Amino acid sequence: MLAPEGYDYSNNIHLFSMKGLKFALDVNSGAVSVLDDIGFRFLSELVLAGGNLEQARRRCLELACPQEIREAEAELQEARDRGYLFTAQEIPCFAFDEMPVKALCLNVAHKCNLRCRYCFAAQGSFGGEEMLMTSEVGQRAVDFLLANCGQVKNLEIDFFGGEPLLNLDVVRDTVRYGKKCADKLGKTINFTLTTNAVLLTEEIMDFLLAEHIALILSLDGRQEVNDACRVSSSGKGSYDLVLPRIQMAVAKNPHSYYVRGTFTKKNLDFGRDLEHLIECGFTNVSLEPAVGGAEGYAIGEADLPRVLHEYEQLAGILWDYYLRGKEVNFFHFNIDFERGPCLAKRVTGCGAGVEYLAVTPKGEIYPCHQFVGNQDYLMGDIYKGLRNTEVRGLFAENQLFFKEDCRTCWARHYCGGGCAANAYFENGDLKKPSQVSCAMQRKRIECAIWLETQKQLLAEETNHNIPR
Repeated sequence: MLAPEGYDYSNNIHLFSMKGLKFALDVNSGAVSVLDDIGFRFLSELVLAGGNLEQARRRCLELACPQEIREAEAELQEARDRGYLFTAQEIPCFAFDEMPVKALCLNVAHKCNLRCRYCFAAQGSFGGEEMLMTSEVGQRAVDFLLANCGQVKNLEIDFFGGEPLLNLDVVRDTVRYGKKCADKLGKTINFTLTTNAVLLTEEIMDFLLAEHIALILSLDGRQEVNDACRVSSSGKGSYDLVLPRIQMAVAKNPHSYYVRGTFTKKNLDFGRDLEHLIECGFTNVSLEPAVGGAEGYAIGEADLPRVLHEYEQLAGILWDYYLRGKEVNFFHFNIDFERGPCLAKRVTGCGAGVEYLAVTPKGEIYPCHQFVGNQDYLMGDIYKGLRNTEVRGLFAENQLFFKEDCRTCWARHYCGGGCAANAYFENGDLKKPSQVSCAMQRKRIECAIWLETQKQLLAEETNHNIPR
């Protein structure tokens, strides 16, 4: 017996092959093993047989001789002894509703200077009147965060919209006030700003640099792709306007940045957009799928075969750049073989509705920026606090092991149950994950594992070839 008695092989081992490599992922520990053909076949048969060794051995005789099968079995036993395979599942119990708030998304502008066709926020207004946050609201939001963060020392505030640079004075005031107040309490607030770069100037960049504000800069890739969606009120594309501004910003070496694009059902060859962004000089890149309510643009089930294939193509593109000495940090392929996500994140995902909240220009509080404007999910405000405990309770219970579809998914510890907003907008149920989003997430994890493994194998080969 390789695994403990009663071990659930099918739910705790994920086997897959990609571009000539065969992998076994131990779901509970996150350990990855690269297997040869015989080892992969033997473990596959063992999983299918529910751990029945004799059955697995018998089914492998058509591929290998008994000695080779015994060697494969011994290698799997060694992997188990080292904690790489057949590990037990942890089911931690979190009092998630008692966890402190550690991050706010400040919608400083319910207004935008672009009219992106796939925008979930109704072109910046979130379905209501256009509005800008005042400095007083921004400062009260800081007070709310510091009053509700408990013992957490490192906090986050994301400036969002709409377009936050339409309200730069409030951004400046909030940063200044937040740093002063946090410092008095021995805490740190890390700031991020998401911008379409239309208003970005060298002077503004100097401010962002001086305050160590991380940047998320929006550009969809090739000009024809970007300008099909990211347009002004007159319908003119934004590429020629924003590309030089984004390049200027990146050239100044900001504290942290991502160039973030969106791909839709109209550009399923988004690997070409990744290549374009890299050739524009960007090495921190994110390409997000349009999902949910982006009618006519959202990735649907019919698009999945092409999208999943394209993710593999994208992994190959990143590997080719790496071999040429250019490492690109692609957000969705970030994976840490050594540590992986922390235990809380493995169970609760992003923490929306509990640890992470969104604040509107009026000071209203919602579970996250994607729920803003939906009165059913209004949680309270920065003045009187979180009065709607029912909504907070819904999100506190929105944990991995309360979701039937997630408990048996091999990718469960990488996403913590997936995006609640995607679940809600696709299924009308926070606890029923978006199957389209889940399929893309699983493929991204496999691609990330393949890419990181390729890098490690290359490093081992290079080290072995160094003269001693």
